[in-house]
Amino acid sequence: MTGTSLELLEIAIGAGVGFLIGLTGLGSGSLLTPLLILVGGFSPTSAVGTSLVFSCLTKFGGSIQFMRRGLVRYDIVRDLALGGLPGVLIGVLVVHQLGARRPASMDSFLLRSIGLALIFVALILILRLFPEKLQLELLSRDLVLHPSLQRSVVMISGFVVGGLVSITSIGAGAALMPVMVLCYRRDFGTLVGSNLFASAFLAAVAALPHARFGNVSWTAVGLLLAGSLPAMWISSHMHGRIPRHIPEGLLALVLLGMGIRIIGL
Repeated sequence: MTGTSLELLEIAIGAGVGFLIGLTGLGSGSLLTPLLILVGGFSPTSAVGTSLVFSCLTKFGGSIQFMRRGLVRYDIVRDLALGGLPGVLIGVLVVHQLGARRPASMDSFLLRSIGLALIFVALILILRLFPEKLQLELLSRDLVLHPSLQRSVVMISGFVVGGLVSITSIGAGAALMPVMVLCYRRDFGTLVGSNLFASAFLAAVAALPHARFGNVSWTAVGLLLAGSLPAMWISSHMHGRIPRHIPEGLLALVLLGMGIRIIGL
C-alpha cells in the first residue's frame, strides 16, 4: 500500500470511528484499536498507544461541553481516578516487562487481551439494547451501600478498568457506565459527563508511558483526528433522528465479530 493510500485509509478509519462516537459516545478505543490492527496493519502495541492518544484528545474535547453545563461531578471523577491510576500503572508495567523479557509473547498477549476486551464491551452494549421497560426495572433497583463501601466499589471498578485500558485501550466508557448507574442516582447527563472526563483522564495517564516507549504513531493520530472531528460534528447533530438501538446494535455486532477475529489470529 502506498503512502497516500495509507493516509487516506487512516482518515477514513477516523471518520468512521468519529461518526459512531458522535452517535453513541462510544468507540474511541473499542473500535479504533482493532481497526488499526485488522485494517491499518498496525502492531498491537502501536495500535494501543495510538488509540490511547486519540481517545484522550477526543474525550477531553467532548467533556468540555459537559463541564460548561455543570454536568461533571468531580467527586465521582476523583474516586474513579484514585482507583484507576494504580490500575493504569500496573497495566503499563505488565506490558513493558513482557515486551522487555518476552517480546515474542507480547503481541500474542495483547491480541488475546484486546479480543477478550472487545467481546466484553460488545456484551455490555447488547445488554443496553434490552427493551426499555426491562432496563428501567433493572436500573431502578437502588444499590444501597454505606458511603465508604460505595466509594470502595467505585475505586475498585476504576482499578480494574484502568488496567484494562492501559493494556488494550478498550473499555473505559462502556465498562464504567453500568457501575456509575448502579452506585450514583444522578441524572444521566451528569453520569455521561463524569464518565467521559474520567475516561479521558485514564486514557491520558495510560498514553504517557506508551508515548515514552515509542508506541504512538503521531502522524496517524493527526490523520485520524482529521477524519474524526468533522464526522463527529455531523453525527452529533443527528441525535433524535436515528434510534440509538440502530448504531449501538451495529457497533455491538462489529465489536463482537472483531473480538472473535482477533482472538483467532
